[in-house]
Amino acid sequence: MSIKQLQAVWELCRQGFQVTADNAARSWHDGKPFELRDRVPLGRSLESLIDQCNWEVERKTRIH
Repeated sequence: MSIKQLQAVWELCRQGFQVTADNAARSWHDGKPFELRDRVPLGRSLESLIDQCNWEVERKTRIH
């Protein structure tokens, strides 16, 4: 996992979204973008960080 992905997982856990953090980590580990299943109240900075992590995963899959 990239530093951004670890940061996003840590921030999700810090805000009390452990299950969401596990789902995000699993998605990124599998090389897939993470999609929020439920609407959880995340701040804009965390949503932006998740978008950046998804972009990294999509970019990495396109290169390979």
